[in-house]
Amino acid sequence: MTDEEPEHQAGETGSGVQEPQAPRDPEEAKKRSEEPLDRIRYLQAELENTRKRAEREVDQAARLATETLVARLLPVLDDLDAAVRVAKGRAGKGLALVRENVLKAVREFGLEEIPAAGTSFDPFVHECLQFVNDEALPDGHVKEVIRKGYRIHMKVLRPAQVVVVKKEPTTQEPTTQEGERNG
Repeated sequence: MTDEEPEHQAGETGSGVQEPQAPRDPEEAKKRSEEPLDRIRYLQAELENTRKRAEREVDQAARLATETLVARLLPVLDDLDAAVRVAKGRAGKGLALVRENVLKAVREFGLEEIPAAGTSFDPFVHECLQFVNDEALPDGHVKEVIRKGYRIHMKVLRPAQVVVVKKEPTTQEPTTQEGERNG
């Protein structure tokens, strides 16, 4: 060897960095070899969770945008309903067709009308505006719909505004025998 060439000591590379020595314990060697694999598995699971979370957030954003748009169209449906009720002749038929087309379009996004007339009052989907006494319908049933209610994907966008039957208690005059006992 010449004086200009550096001598290499055992365990060193030409760059002067010492190489890690292999562990002498087989268990330690196995543990060291599995650490990078465990880290890779963890990162893969983390990536999959992030992907699923992003998909859920995109779905929620799309659902919210759809609900917002459909909710903004509900007054248009109300106006078309009112126009169809009062329009006569060809104009009435034309308005009915327009209303059906708009309703068909929003139904494709999941909009459905909340059943109300003749059903039992349900405070989760109906809003009671008035109580009336009606002998023809049972107590607690919807007599009339003031404004239609709608839901989308089982979420109430707008409750149906309704008139509900509430039987008034009938007062009976006491009979002669009851009057004598009470008196």
